[in-house]
Amino acid sequence: MQEREGKWIWVGNDLIDQQGGVVASVISDVIYLGEERLLIESSPGPWHFRARATSGDGEVFTLIQKSLTVSQLVADCAGRKYRLERISAWRKERRIINESGQLCAHVCPRVSGKVEVSDAPEYDTMPLKDAVFLTWGCVLVDSPVRRPRI
Repeated sequence: MQEREGKWIWVGNDLIDQQGGVVASVISDVIYLGEERLLIESSPGPWHFRARATSGDGEVFTLIQKSLTVSQLVADCAGRKYRLERISAWRKERRIINESGQLCAHVCPRVSGKVEVSDAPEYDTMPLKDAVFLTWGCVLVDSPVRRPRI
């Protein structure tokens, strides 16, 4: 199992752990997570954000805009529910909260385009696939700089 303590950082299309190892990579709309592959589709239109991923074994992950703005997103990761809420109307930082109301992670986009993912007390209860998909969704909707790799 991947070490999940400390801070992860999305640098371009790679999710890097605090030891410098690659946790996941995104190439041509596919998230590579070890042997796992998630085919991702997203529609970041001006009025509505939506992302969906499908795993090789048929699990479906969705992330959608809940209101007129992207300040609140809701996710369903193969039946596990999450809320992704901005912590302030003035900042793009988000909290990822599971259906029990427990904080799972804190996501903070930087001006450089890097997106930092910090752990929280209940972070270990969120499956790795969920963490990678949800944080990549935050990159898609919140990162000021995104360089897709083909």
